[in-house]
Amino acid sequence: MEPLPPTWQHLFEELRTQRAEQAAQLKEQSRQLASLLSQLDTISKMLRRREEQNARLERENRRLRRKLGLDEPEDDPEPDPPSPPLSDQPVDASPSKSPSGKSMSKPCKPHRRGGRRVPPRHLPEDQEHHEVCACGACGGKVWRKDVETSRHYTVVKAYVRCQVVERERVVCVDCGTYTTAQMPPMPVQRALFDCSFLAWLVTMKFALLVPLDRVRTHLASQGIQLAMSTLVHLIQRAATLAKAIDDQHWDHLKAGLYIAFDGTGLKTLIRGQDKAWDGYLEVYTRGELSVFRYDLTKHADGLTARLDGYKGTLLCDAESRNRAAAPNNVMAHCLAHPLRKLREAEKVRPQRAAQGMRFIRALYDLEEEAARARLRGKALLMFRQRRSRRVLRRLRQWLTGVVAREPPPSDPVGKVARYMLKHWSGLTRFVDDPDLPLDNNESEREFQRHAKLRYASLFAGSVAGAHRWAVLLGIVRTTQKCGVDVQAYLTWLFEHQGTHRDQLGRAPADLTPMAYRRLLADRAA
Repeated sequence: MEPLPPTWQHLFEELRTQRAEQAAQLKEQSRQLASLLSQLDTISKMLRRREEQNARLERENRRLRRKLGLDEPEDDPEPDPPSPPLSDQPVDASPSKSPSGKSMSKPCKPHRRGGRRVPPRHLPEDQEHHEVCACGACGGKVWRKDVETSRHYTVVKAYVRCQVVERERVVCVDCGTYTTAQMPPMPVQRALFDCSFLAWLVTMKFALLVPLDRVRTHLASQGIQLAMSTLVHLIQRAATLAKAIDDQHWDHLKAGLYIAFDGTGLKTLIRGQDKAWDGYLEVYTRGELSVFRYDLTKHADGLTARLDGYKGTLLCDAESRNRAAAPNNVMAHCLAHPLRKLREAEKVRPQRAAQGMRFIRALYDLEEEAARARLRGKALLMFRQRRSRRVLRRLRQWLTGVVAREPPPSDPVGKVARYMLKHWSGLTRFVDDPDLPLDNNESEREFQRHAKLRYASLFAGSVAGAHRWAVLLGIVRTTQKCGVDVQAYLTWLFEHQGTHRDQLGRAPADLTPMAYRRLLADRAA
């Protein structure tokens, strides 16, 4: 084949170049068109969602207007009146109405924009009305069309009030004897602070964890100058009134099948000591009940005296102090302790520690499965003996193998294995007792609020102050776990334990947070 002439070859190269450029331009235009189509599709989806949302809000609006009586029924709708000229209708200060006389105010609609929740309906409402007196564009007269309503949170500053009590004093016509109207319930006779103030002070310290010096500063900001000794005396009075209820909680705990308890430190100031004394605070809990007790030392004498006569199971740490205090009681120990130790040992012995954690986590997985199936009593006992016992059998074989390798004393996994084998009966007590949990986290969680209050307060003012700390913290924690308002319950308790105690005649068993909850339920019913 003969080669092309030079002129034709040059034209052929130019055509090829132009064709490549046109193909590149066409490809770029196709890409831009696809991008525009994707944007249009996204916009159309957004518009559809907006239309569905507007329709849903419109249906909700119509339903609310019918409920509030602002609209006619749907079967007889009335067309909207034509809008009159702006100059013919002056502004009226009365509520917004249409020319037909119907109120045009819109009810509050639940705003779901951004996932926010509207304020709950039970809150007290303060209404504000803002008017428009002239057109924002030209300043002319306007005709009121409707009202846009919004609801938001606001705060009213809490303040202390002075209550003036006027008691009528009369004289008998026949015998000339003077009679004065009775005082309302007070903590003590001739008290300067009523039961509500006392309940507020206890709530501030033991529910909101505000130390007394900050409470004193808060009161001083309102012009109320109170000495620290006054606030301490009020806490002492509150603990005295609540002591019988705390003892009632302790009796309920000792009547149960098990008690979970643990201890931590609480520094106390003692006269003659150069520094704060390291005391010991214990918590005893089960279900909704929580009781705190304070000891100067960690000796077993106080624990032995408290647990004297108790026949149930003690769920606690495997300390020699606990075993010495209750030698005749059945002891159950916490599986969460070896699990945490194995988690720490995973940094040194990752594979071996992971093996042990798998066994313990399998036990917790079985407990979650039983909880989902709502197994109780004998059904839970059979489930644990059939499923959990097999996991425990394999766990013990693994622990025995770890110890048989004779790891050095510093090996963390070996320490956990020796600990679990030594206290195996207490760690596996839950298999034969369906009422027992696997761990002692129930009591350890109770120390969270105590630790925060201890961090803010640094120490208890005295040994008696530490005992008052234990009493009021136990009352507040039990109230919180019962789902009852702490301040309302304490006010009710102090009114029944104060000056009107003999007249109201309620036993301590009828003044617990559980009794107050039943009273509220009866009132609601």
